[in-house]
Amino acid sequence: MVAQQEGADAVAHGCTGKGNDQVRFELTFMALDPRLKVIAPWREWSIRSREDALVYAKEHNVPVSASLKSIYSRDRNLWHLSHEGGLLEDPWQEPEEDMFQLSVSPENAPDQPEYIQVDFEKDIQPRSTGPHIHLPT
Repeated sequence: MVAQQEGADAVAHGCTGKGNDQVRFELTFMALDPRLKVIAPWREWSIRSREDALVYAKEHNVPVSASLKSIYSRDRNLWHLSHEGGLLEDPWQEPEEDMFQLSVSPENAPDQPEYIQVDFEKDIQPRSTGPHIHLPT
């Protein structure tokens, strides 16, 4: 565990107080090293909303991609980018066009499917039938 390798006595996460991510992170931390203190700013600070977080970031010169107009929480990994918050809190609302950052909206997608095969050997993509996909390290 990186925290142990670095000699840390605490770990932190940015999960909000209403999601289940915090439970998964904290149970994992406790399972790996119950001596670690968990710092959870959303529970400890006065930040209670995305709007509060934007104010805090501005006051402390913390660069963020969110704004009052685009106030979504985005979680990105190798295969996926999810959005939550803002207009998406209402399940009847459709995503806005600029939310399609890794893809395009169904209306703008080709009418014909494209099939590709991606092969990996030891986390390296030696070949594919489609474009080479650069994997972040």
